[in-house]
Amino acid sequence: MKHECESCCALRKELVQLQEASELRATQDHDQCVAMFQQMQELVRLNEAVARGRNRSESRVSIGEVEELDRPDVEVEKSATQVQRLQAIVVQQAKEIETLRRRQRDVIADGRVGLGTADRVGNQVDDQILLRSTLVEDTGATDTGSDDDEDRDEAHYRPAAKKHASQLRKLPLSSLHAQLKGKELKLLHCQQLIAKLEARLEQLIDRKRSMAQSYQHTTRTQQAHLKKYLAYIRQQTTEKKALERQVRELKQYVDVLEKKVVNSLQVSSRNGHEITSTILSDAI
Repeated sequence: MKHECESCCALRKELVQLQEASELRATQDHDQCVAMFQQMQELVRLNEAVARGRNRSESRVSIGEVEELDRPDVEVEKSATQVQRLQAIVVQQAKEIETLRRRQRDVIADGRVGLGTADRVGNQVDDQILLRSTLVEDTGATDTGSDDDEDRDEAHYRPAAKKHASQLRKLPLSSLHAQLKGKELKLLHCQQLIAKLEARLEQLIDRKRSMAQSYQHTTRTQQAHLKKYLAYIRQQTTEKKALERQVRELKQYVDVLEKKVVNSLQVSSRNGHEITSTILSDAI
């Protein structure tokens, strides 16, 4: 009986220790799960911010905002917005380059005008008619390379062209050479500007490509972290369920042992009473 009581005490102590260890482990698991859940929420908010920035469209972008993209401390949340800005800048620069190319063609056509010959200018109809009318009145010749559309335009603008031609003939040759020189300088400036814009456009395209690659890499990394966190949470949940099941089994085991101890104590007390009553009856 004494040995059984010692066993029960040892079992009870072991049960208390197991319960305390289980509660401590459950508390730690709960804290870890809460921390992981908070990290997951932060990652979800980060993904939502990146998605909103990627879907946000901006109509116009200033040069200051373009230069801001070159700073090394650009945050990951601004990467999608920067991609949109770069796209707008690329479109704007392409339009400017196309405009400058048209102006360059116009200036080249104007610069080819000489004393005895004239070339057609693509977009400046007034200058074309003026110069060609001047050559017609000076030499009595006509340009045979005009098509039907240009003939109709010349017929429409011929009176004004004749008036301008008469005024132009009164100017000295030095003035005409000065005009040609100015147009050549303007052409050179346009060519330099076009070269700079093309170089800047290439830089922006490279920048856009690198930003897109960085965004994709960041997205893949975040997805991998989310998968790892979810797997860890599932593992912790499984371990927690296993510990709870062990605690329930230990409680059932302790309840059975307590019932056995109580029954043994009751049987021992009854046997003691019987023995005492027998001894008393024999003594009488």
